[in-house]
Amino acid sequence: MPKTKKSHRANRNSHIEVSKAIDTGSSAKLKKKIRDIERLLSKNDKLPADKKIEYERALKGLKVELQNSQNVLKAKNNATKYHMVRFFEKKKAIRKLKQLRKAYEDVQKTEVRKDIKKARKQLKHGEIDLVYVMLFPKSEKYISLYPSANDEDLSDPNVKIGLRKTEARRLEFRKEVEKMMEEGKVPFTVDDIMSGKKVKTDVGAVRVAPTAEIDAPEQKDSEPQEDDFFE
Repeated sequence: MPKTKKSHRANRNSHIEVSKAIDTGSSAKLKKKIRDIERLLSKNDKLPADKKIEYERALKGLKVELQNSQNVLKAKNNATKYHMVRFFEKKKAIRKLKQLRKAYEDVQKTEVRKDIKKARKQLKHGEIDLVYVMLFPKSEKYISLYPSANDEDLSDPNVKIGLRKTEARRLEFRKEVEKMMEEGKVPFTVDDIMSGKKVKTDVGAVRVAPTAEIDAPEQKDSEPQEDDFFE
């Protein structure tokens, strides 16, 4: 009997509140907390059902926070790594946009509808390019809008595949930017950038939302539930 009381006391002392478990800070602390809970769950098969559910929920919440923490770190590293590339591309995009605006103003004076339409389209592309540079996700390797000529072996199939993937992602994000601009979801205007105003550019920041499963009620049936947390 004393042994049972000791076990019960140990379970009570090892109680973890989900909110406190999630609010642990660095990736190292999160990883340690995850290992601690996984070890406890694997070695303590006599854990009360309600405690087991609480630990499992805390574990899933911690894994979400760990992924978010790693995303933030990756974004910071990429921001540093590609800072100069983005800086020069921003300057180039601004310079090109100024030229396109001037060209559009000049062509409007001609009243030639075909030329005006073409200049308006080019102006729109210039605006998209500038917003692209500002909003390209820092969680990804930056894909240049103005790539320099490279000396890669284009006869290598792997090189060709890599270049195609890069171009596909570049076009994909340009379309995303265009859609955001059309829907008014860009948190700044092109003129804000042109005037040197400081703007928010972390729209593309990646943060994983906790799944409903973390705080879901206990399953009533006895069938094992498949864990799709990382699928």
